[in-house]
Amino acid sequence: MVKTAEVSSADKENIVEHKRYIYGFSYIRSIACVAVVVLHTVYSAVLLFGNDITTRINIISMAVVNCMMWAVPCFVMVTGALLLQTERKISYRKLFGKYILRIFATLVIFGMVFRIFDIIMDKEPINLTAFLKGIYEIFTGTSWSHIWYLYLLIGLYLLLPFYKKITDNSSEKEIRYLLAVYIIFLSILPVLGIWGISCGFYIHVSTIYPFYLFGGYAVYKHIWHPGKAISLIMFVAGTLLIIGCTVVRWQYDIPAMEILWGYSSFFAIMQAVGFFALMENVKSTSFHVINWILLKLDKCSFGIYLIHMIFVRLILRYMEFNPYKNGGILAFVLLITGILIISFVITWILQRIPLLKKVI
Repeated sequence: MVKTAEVSSADKENIVEHKRYIYGFSYIRSIACVAVVVLHTVYSAVLLFGNDITTRINIISMAVVNCMMWAVPCFVMVTGALLLQTERKISYRKLFGKYILRIFATLVIFGMVFRIFDIIMDKEPINLTAFLKGIYEIFTGTSWSHIWYLYLLIGLYLLLPFYKKITDNSSEKEIRYLLAVYIIFLSILPVLGIWGISCGFYIHVSTIYPFYLFGGYAVYKHIWHPGKAISLIMFVAGTLLIIGCTVVRWQYDIPAMEILWGYSSFFAIMQAVGFFALMENVKSTSFHVINWILLKLDKCSFGIYLIHMIFVRLILRYMEFNPYKNGGILAFVLLITGILIISFVITWILQRIPLLKKVI
């Protein structure tokens, strides 16, 4: 539960509004967490055992992977909806002492955990050089690939004071204009690369992620909200378009089409915005068991994100378990469920340790 002291105003209306984070936003994070585990498990299986599967199975696997690309953008959208609100004041002391320090500590701790795991599993000599390599990997971003999200968060947090100035001082029309510029220049125009066309026009922004940050804020504040029906259509249409493009990409071997399901893909934007808009206003579900599971998953979602790849690597790479040859769909379902449960339990335990509780 979010403490009342964290609410920007003491009046009942704002307290009720703030509690909505617990349900709508918690559901988004918990479901996105499951999607991330699905994405990484299936993609790792394709990387390791892709040479032994048929084109049809490969297409199905990659379609599953590509259809999960909305998950991380939804995490970023929740962050934007929570932190960019005008009434939420974030001092530099809080920014660096709470947000950035936490993510940096997490990066260092888990970067070294993953380095130790590699040393043990790859039977590397245990010496100072092996551990210095871990520090080098953390600095250069060459540790395990899924922790790129931590670098993303640090970058967004560093610029948060300026992002807040934009939301604090912009009209709704200006926010919509900003989102449109992001979509056109960072999502739509790059698609021309499929046909070898490079657009000479660009804006001085390197990634799509600020769009998701502002997008979460805009949808939550109803500066731009597609409504429930349109949101559902956006999510379903984005998903179907990704599936169709995945089929074409692998049937006709067109690597340039990979841009159609990255985080800057317009289809992924349709999915993320559609799912976020559908879920952000959801109240507590009447199914108490489902509500309990989702809230527990949300509380442990950050830890699950960090830890699950240990078991993905251990089972698929080092134990050489091939789900394609050992049960197919059922094997994947059991594998993903097992990894999710184990990661949840470990996170729950780690959160009982005072120092680690502040990190995960």
